[in-house]
Amino acid sequence: MAAIFLTLKNIWHGFVSVFMLIPILLTMGNAGDPDTPVESYPDSTNPYIREYLDPDISAHRSGAGIAPQNTLMAFENIIEQGGSLGVDTLEFDVQITADGELILLHDLTYDGTSNAVEAFGKDNVLASSITFEEAQVLNMGENFKVDGEYPYRGLRGDDIPYNLKVVKCDTVIDYIEANCGDKVYNYVIEIKSIGSNGKKAVDRLYEIITERNLENRVIWSTFAPDVSGYMKSKHPEIARTADAIEAVQFYFYFRNGWNLQDVKPSYVALQIPYGSSALDNLINLGTREMINYAHKNNIALQYWTINSAEEVRLLTQNGADCIMTDYPQMAADTVKSCK
Repeated sequence: MAAIFLTLKNIWHGFVSVFMLIPILLTMGNAGDPDTPVESYPDSTNPYIREYLDPDISAHRSGAGIAPQNTLMAFENIIEQGGSLGVDTLEFDVQITADGELILLHDLTYDGTSNAVEAFGKDNVLASSITFEEAQVLNMGENFKVDGEYPYRGLRGDDIPYNLKVVKCDTVIDYIEANCGDKVYNYVIEIKSIGSNGKKAVDRLYEIITERNLENRVIWSTFAPDVSGYMKSKHPEIARTADAIEAVQFYFYFRNGWNLQDVKPSYVALQIPYGSSALDNLINLGTREMINYAHKNNIALQYWTINSAEEVRLLTQNGADCIMTDYPQMAADTVKSCK
């Protein structure tokens, strides 16, 4: 019943989002002018606005194309290579468990990435419905596919390595901070829990961030409007991305040439899709004009999920501030070729 309710709630949020896009679609057709100059705003106070042709490379879901997403193994893969992958920012997703632990997981249930249906004898087991210890039976590399193979499929019990089990957010951050050497990473952390669980996740993540003095190196985000509102009201000092409603508002103001400061945006970045969006052929979110408009308003433009060199090159040349990708080495090499 809980899974059905959440599905209906997500459908409703999707309907509202689409409805809000109607005025944008009526003004679509902005393909962008490649001859538009990239503008510079040297007085920007936003540390996430990068110099031209030097975007951050963010390992999306901890580098989901090269290791099982949101696992300690994926972070070990990046950290142990000592920065050679070109990663600047580590992006991952978190949810709250039944016993109040903050764990890494993208989907609301464990089904998509693990052997959860087999382990629990049913599907759609929510992250919030079981404890952290109960989740330790899961192999979080079960459905990871690379080169047509599933290298970790079938591992059960003691054969599941520690770094492929469900992992806590604080465990991951402590591992990174203890083993990164001279390399300093930023974090993009998305809260996937919704409703009251989302608010609990916000408070727990705030504790983790502040206990480690990471306030200036973390951007947090959520797609849930109520959770975003809680972030803004309860912990405004932590940098955050625009929520879905704010992103639509930003685009509408941009397309109409209005002054965004009239709404006093309190977010530091927009994290938006490019290339993988169903609306990609209708709305171009990666133009120089749009990036210039964001920078003029002291807002960084961060793009997901950019898994082709062609799109990395285009966004880099248009002035993007961050490339969020499953393949960070490819993205870093492509950015270097643009300079």
